[in-house]
Amino acid sequence: MKYCFHATGLTVALLLCSIANSHFVWVLKSGDKVQVHFSESIDAPEPELLKNVAAAHVWAIVPGDHGQTKTTDVELVLADDSLSGVPDSNATAIVLAHDYGIVTKGESTFRLQYLAKQHLSPLPGQWSAINDGERLPLEITPAWHGHRLQFAVTWNGEPAPGVEVTAGGCGLEETLTTDDQGLVSCEPKTDGLLSVRAKMVEPTSGQLDGKTFDSVRTYSTLTVPVQLPVLKSARHQLSPLPKGITSFGAAIVGDDLYVYGGQFGEAHHYSENGQSNELLRLSLTKENATWELLEGGPRLTGLALVEHHGKLYRVGGFTAKNGDNQDQSLWSQTSFASYDPTAGTWTELAPLPEGRSSHDAAVLNGKLYVAGGWNMQGPDNTTWHTTAIVCDLNEPNSAWTTVPMPAFQRRAVSLAACNGKLYVMGGMQENGETTTEVAIFDPHANAWTAGPSLLGTGMEGFGSSAFAVGDRLIVTTMSGAVQVLKQDQSDWTCAGLMTEPRFFHRQLTTTDGRILLVGGASMKTGKTNTVELMEFINTSKIE
Repeated sequence: MKYCFHATGLTVALLLCSIANSHFVWVLKSGDKVQVHFSESIDAPEPELLKNVAAAHVWAIVPGDHGQTKTTDVELVLADDSLSGVPDSNATAIVLAHDYGIVTKGESTFRLQYLAKQHLSPLPGQWSAINDGERLPLEITPAWHGHRLQFAVTWNGEPAPGVEVTAGGCGLEETLTTDDQGLVSCEPKTDGLLSVRAKMVEPTSGQLDGKTFDSVRTYSTLTVPVQLPVLKSARHQLSPLPKGITSFGAAIVGDDLYVYGGQFGEAHHYSENGQSNELLRLSLTKENATWELLEGGPRLTGLALVEHHGKLYRVGGFTAKNGDNQDQSLWSQTSFASYDPTAGTWTELAPLPEGRSSHDAAVLNGKLYVAGGWNMQGPDNTTWHTTAIVCDLNEPNSAWTTVPMPAFQRRAVSLAACNGKLYVMGGMQENGETTTEVAIFDPHANAWTAGPSLLGTGMEGFGSSAFAVGDRLIVTTMSGAVQVLKQDQSDWTCAGLMTEPRFFHRQLTTTDGRILLVGGASMKTGKTNTVELMEFINTSKIE
């Protein structure tokens, strides 16, 4: 379906609830189906009218490779007083376009176009504009700016100034007019489903099916699930890393941040020269502090680094044995060592039972747990780990033992200890698919259970990082979302948004209870060396 709209001579009008017999098209996903509504509001469906929009074209926006997206059509079925279809399970947005035809109202005869969009996730990083001027010429795209939700209104991909927009739900009902940049903003009061609608009138005449019209009216709606932010960025003067880096280890000891190893070379190709063997330290409290270079060790990527009783523990990782222009030869290591910041020395400890990389580690009750990952022993010789292992750090000569076998085999996971349990978040599966699934290990019951999946689609669980702030479990994910597990463990809530979205980074907790983010990369901008601090502004929402 192609729309031929022109930006010249546009008249913009407000779509008011008070206009009698006004109906709009909405798309609302429920379960595995998307429902189309044709009604005055999303709260008052009128199923008897659905036959009038049964020919609508609906498609899903699905994440693709390297940060790109693709579209898949959704076939609609009109039955049992519903108009519905089943979209791709990985969809992040649903879009609808419908050419209603010629309508006469009073002395005006016009061509009527309906557009609708729903962002399916409460994660702001997944609220990207569709940017399809041909099929979705009038688009409304939301974004958080502090506590206010901003809407960018575009017409054929260009900012649309002077457009009146009505936003309802989440404790508000407001009518706003876009500024010169096509922007309006409002402040939702509660979590919930927010609905937005707008209207564009183009005084372009023409003919359709032998009928003459004197203008084209386009109605566009947006629905988006909203979760109020409870975190904000905190001002700081922390120095950035000397260079952008991913898949490294990081931990905080007292008021100092430590970073070990990682990948600073070319993306998707590992080599000896692209791996770090450095241990760096940054004071989090001293003014104008810079990174110190300490005693390093082997070149490692995909390792874990944790703190316990003032010491650092470095676990596994892989080493590249190839040069820049050679085929990759990657070897997962059994290395396990501790670093004493007071003495400034490393001590080798009992090696891992097998080489392991792309895993994560966490300390609970003095025991170091390791889960996820794989064992790479050169080209075409990779085994995915089916075990999780534990070492008692309270026993100087403790050997590694296994815990009950988890029901997953995943790498690029994040692992955190919180409230006496261990949580393994997301990762990539052996079939190459990413997942947001969460597994929980209870040491007292000596058993694994399934937890609520992270918010968002599969890629949100890939290369995430997790840590606990007090009794709150925090996970930071690819889209820039900061997700917090509700204390009843029923679900996750989106608590805020990083200033700079990243994955394969490290998220830690400072001694004063703030969230620290360091390093990582973005699909759009590549590796980063930035450090970010976030702090809670409202904890009652997640308690």
